[in-house]
Amino acid sequence: MAIPLLAQDKNTFMSVPLVSIIVPVYRTPVFLLKRFLRSALSQTLSNIQLIAVDDASPDDCPKILDAAAADDDRMTVLHRNTNGRAGMARNDGMSLVKGRYVLFADADDIMQPDMCETLLGLAIKHDADIVACSFSLINQDGLPVGRSHFLDRQYDLRSSRQRAKAYRSLNFALWNKIFRHEIITPLRFEQFEANIGEDTLFNIAALCRSRKMVTTSYCGYNYTVHTTSATGRASRGMPYLRTLALSGDRIRQTLAEVDGSGVAKKYADRITLKRFTTGCGWIADHPDPKERAVMWKYWRHHLYEHLLSNLESHRLLAAWYRLVTTTGNVPTVYRLTHIASRVADPLSVVDRLEARIAFKRHS
Repeated sequence: MAIPLLAQDKNTFMSVPLVSIIVPVYRTPVFLLKRFLRSALSQTLSNIQLIAVDDASPDDCPKILDAAAADDDRMTVLHRNTNGRAGMARNDGMSLVKGRYVLFADADDIMQPDMCETLLGLAIKHDADIVACSFSLINQDGLPVGRSHFLDRQYDLRSSRQRAKAYRSLNFALWNKIFRHEIITPLRFEQFEANIGEDTLFNIAALCRSRKMVTTSYCGYNYTVHTTSATGRASRGMPYLRTLALSGDRIRQTLAEVDGSGVAKKYADRITLKRFTTGCGWIADHPDPKERAVMWKYWRHHLYEHLLSNLESHRLLAAWYRLVTTTGNVPTVYRLTHIASRVADPLSVVDRLEARIAFKRHS
């Protein structure tokens, strides 16, 4: 249910967008792009700004965007001359933001009609810098295939205990959140060799600069999962591992520079080990045995020579990673490290369980 905006916010800021939506567009199937535009432009919060960045798409996407903008003056289209991938397109879009809050979306997804109004209402009510909602996973036909659950919680990021909980609750996704514009104004997305990693780094950098974060059980976004997306693990080779390693270094560097607390150091260690497990999953799924062998040699060396030597906490967990990686059976390593990371962070398991129970009760 949408939370009503305060009267002064409706009246005072009618001439200025309350929420700016940034969406990069490149080779998006026509029916999915039109579906997204309908969902964004039919928000119950009418005072929005939609910034569509055509990332030099070589198909009909630019024409579709221009036609939609001609019919709705809340929409602005920015055409790039060269393809820069999602991160660079978002950076260009950020230069045009006029809203008090910013929402990043993907062009093949669906926003619930009251998403902007609900998240903005929570941001205003709690004076939050970040608001994150639950989301559904759907296929290209719009049928549900999964769901991510969040609890209704507030995190005072000035408290080290609350900050630790917020780090644990922060997920990789950009598109289930709104950010206070002034918090993310100095930030930009980094471009890595492979098209991964920049979302997590941006989320962490934003949280480091924030005072308060709110999560909600409200499900406001439908994320489209399809085999041709960049999230397919089986197609991820050495460029993805190198990017995972480099972006992990940037995450640790950002936490040290902007936060620097003991909480941040522990989170950096935990996310380092979890990302190693993620890479193991990609290696295990790769269809080429020779490529798998090359990837595993690189990844295990990365663990021994770089990750474990920099760990300042979670020594027992690190020792387990060292032990299980003595085997060359990558699927086994993936399973054992995945289980260990869950066991070592029981509170995150409790949070997910509570969120699922709460969702079932509401349903």
